[in-house]
Amino acid sequence: MTHLPSLTALRCLDASARLASFTKAAQELHLTQSAVSHHILNLERQLDVKLFERDGGGVQLTAAGRTYWKETLPALEQLWRATERATAKRDKASLTVSAPPSFTSAWLMRRVCEFVANNPDITLNLVNRGAAPREDYGEEDAAVELSEGSAPGIETVRLLSLVYSPYASRGLLHRFEWYEATNDGAASPDALVQILRSSPLIRTSMADAWPGWLQLAKLNEAISPAHAADGPLYSQASLALIAVLSDAGVALLPKHVAAEHHRAGSLVQLSSIGWPARRAYHLQWPVSRAVSPPLRRFADWAATIAESEAT
Repeated sequence: MTHLPSLTALRCLDASARLASFTKAAQELHLTQSAVSHHILNLERQLDVKLFERDGGGVQLTAAGRTYWKETLPALEQLWRATERATAKRDKASLTVSAPPSFTSAWLMRRVCEFVANNPDITLNLVNRGAAPREDYGEEDAAVELSEGSAPGIETVRLLSLVYSPYASRGLLHRFEWYEATNDGAASPDALVQILRSSPLIRTSMADAWPGWLQLAKLNEAISPAHAADGPLYSQASLALIAVLSDAGVALLPKHVAAEHHRAGSLVQLSSIGWPARRAYHLQWPVSRAVSPPLRRFADWAATIAESEAT
């Protein structure tokens, strides 16, 4: 049977691969730089494969090294998880995730209870995170961000894609005697144009939503760009929702924001056409940070949720 590498060597490989530095890996693992270098050298000799290219003050994985790292990492994480479960009664793990408050209340909290119930050995802490992305994660293990996803130095898992459709309140439609034109559902093409021309088009931080939706719906010539850009601006979709419910105009809203009020009948979806935004909600964390077993489990759960929401 082939002699297996030591656990310490695999940990050195993982840390050095993530941090691109034997020195930083040594600091994370509480070893000396020479010890990390020695473990990597012995591993390369054992495998008869060059794992790293030494480049000045840093190191980079070779193609073979990257393959070996990716193939051994799941085993290392499985060992972490097994150890975590074995010690769960003595030392319950903790995971802190930050998220925008509006997203947490509208979508995340309704689903995260499943993760909590299925992972009793993890204490999940949810804390508020501002709307603007930031690189300082502080005490947080990961953050939920509205972003385009992949970015240098950041690991991401998509949580929720955003598809925007136009909504109006029944009060607004009744006020202008448009409700009958919607036939208790999507408006006819002529009625939709009249509704959009005669109502303020509420905007959010998703600045390209109205131009993108109008082009997708082939209404970009029927609705002037000036009118689309003239509506009131609210920084969050949750604020735009309140404005729509208050009969203040028509807004493009993602499904997770509008769904409850749409089911209750207080909102009317004026068109089934949905505009897919480039940005989506992602769970993300720095690649330089070691992925703990609780975070790996939460990320796996997030990926499963994203798949179910997409169907």
